Amino acid sequence: MIRLLTFILITAALVFCTVWFADNPGNMTIVWLGYRFDGSIGMVALGLLALTVVLVLAWRGWTMIANSPGWIGRLLGSRRRKKGQQALTMGLLELASGDVRQALKHTRAVDRYLEDDTLTRLLTAQAAELDGNNDAAKRQFEAMLEKPDSAFFGLRGLLQLALKADDREAALDYAERAHRLRPRNPAVIVTLFDLLLTSRRWDRALSLLVDAQKASVFGEQELTRRRALLITAKAEDAIAASENAEAIKLLRKALNASADFTGAAVLLAGLYRDIKQDAKAREVVTQSWRVAPSAALGAIYRETLTGNPLAQVKSVEKLVATNPDHVESQIVLAEAALEADLWGIARSNLEKAMATKAEARHYRLLADLELRENQDGAKARDLLIKASHANPDPDWRCGACGAETDRWVVSCPSCHSFGSVDWRAPLRVHQDPAAKPATDATNSKEPVAIEQDGTLIDHSNDDDAATTGQPSKGSQPAL
Repeated sequence: MIRLLTFILITAALVFCTVWFADNPGNMTIVWLGYRFDGSIGMVALGLLALTVVLVLAWRGWTMIANSPGWIGRLLGSRRRKKGQQALTMGLLELASGDVRQALKHTRAVDRYLEDDTLTRLLTAQAAELDGNNDAAKRQFEAMLEKPDSAFFGLRGLLQLALKADDREAALDYAERAHRLRPRNPAVIVTLFDLLLTSRRWDRALSLLVDAQKASVFGEQELTRRRALLITAKAEDAIAASENAEAIKLLRKALNASADFTGAAVLLAGLYRDIKQDAKAREVVTQSWRVAPSAALGAIYRETLTGNPLAQVKSVEKLVATNPDHVESQIVLAEAALEADLWGIARSNLEKAMATKAEARHYRLLADLELRENQDGAKARDLLIKASHANPDPDWRCGACGAETDRWVVSCPSCHSFGSVDWRAPLRVHQDPAAKPATDATNSKEPVAIEQDGTLIDHSNDDDAATTGQPSKGSQPAL
């Protein structure tokens, strides 16, 4: 539309000029260098217009001739880039297939056709790493640090090489530098967080959680859990250094962040017990019992009680009243009643606990009850035999490697996994290919098990918890 209007305007202007010169004829005489020219005004104007057109065409022609080398160069450069990109694609495909020799061959083609050597270095480094030549890969990644655009990728490559070589100190340095370049990169944040945990740099890990929250690396629940774990880790160090006041402050902060954090509650109650502040220990246990009862908390509570066994039962009943339907409430009350020779209370609570799922500790308590109440040694012996075949007792156990610990700790002493220790029962494994799982899990009194490749693995904990809608005995909130 604009072009049409422009054409109409130009045509109208030309027509107007032609008509005007026709209506206003005149003569012009030019004398120059001994020559004389006589002509009309219209002819002079037409000559000037023709001269202008010739000059414009001459200028355009000269411009095309002058720019022809760059034009030809751009055409050739486009072809080189196309060949370079094709070589890069083939190199990546060969690298993915594991053919290092062909990948390096295409790398040389990339270097020849593409001016930017970043892709060449990256491809060469990955090919060398796949070929097992980590020194050559490291040289390529270090060369990438010289350019700002490729520095981050060079640091990522060096970080992976350091982790492969188990050089945690160098890996931590590379991760910190990569994080400074891209503070919201999720992969770098996760790797840096794990390295900080390994080096026990709790304060730096806590500050990193701020960036993790901004980058949405972890959900709110996971952020709260990790923050509480880190604060508790600092408290563990304070306890080891006999800084009890600082440890108490940190543990209370951890419980404020996560009220159902059993590990912090156990540490805090145990610390109060050790420094002879039994009332505060019981207060911590009572507060935690409302949301997350556990056998460890129950044991600490009973250890802080004084007076005769009947008075201790009354105190335990106050604790149990905060969460009366939980299995651990029934167990701790049965233990206290057994010590006070209150056979009826002990038996009724044990039966309630075993209605959910019978564990070895239940049968042992029943055996003790039969001996003390009825002096029935034969019955007690039968119950102890059942205990040896029953579901194993829960304990502080690592969810990553299965190692058992005598107390709750932030990091597993065996595999060093962070936050993996929890109050849980082990899986029952029987290396008996001939054994068969129970055909009727509902009516059978034997532990429910499944067979996998000739190995029976007990999953009755999960089944019972799912059926009853309650945590299994001795279960603790996941850390």
